[in-house]
Amino acid sequence: SQSLDGVVDVMVARLQQSRPVAVFPEGRTRDGAQVGPFHARIFTSAVEAAVPVQPVALRYGAGGDAQTVVAFAPGEHFFGNFVRLLGEPARVAEVHFLQPILPDQVQGRRQMAELARSRIVAVMEGP
Repeated sequence: SQSLDGVVDVMVARLQQSRPVAVFPEGRTRDGAQVGPFHARIFTSAVEAAVPVQPVALRYGAGGDAQTVVAFAPGEHFFGNFVRLLGEPARVAEVHFLQPILPDQVQGRRQMAELARSRIVAVMEGP
């Protein structure tokens, strides 16, 4: 879409200035039961700027046992999710910084998206 093109242009400019950019490549909220497909177009800016991508996996609860609790419920928006989680007990949140993907390790945004997703899935499905 045209609006995404403008966002990609801004992301490329920031990356070329060595400024970080964070994206959620699934592109929508999910129920937390599994990692959805990654939208390769979101990786266009990293490919165009020729910068590494740092995959990060977020797991909620001991060993990820609270993924479906923390995830958005069907039809739930950010504020509703936020308020609902305020009433939940405190949980551990694991942040896994995975092996970066260097620009010369992949050919294009599709491979970059697939490699980032595979590294995150390995953590999410692991012990």
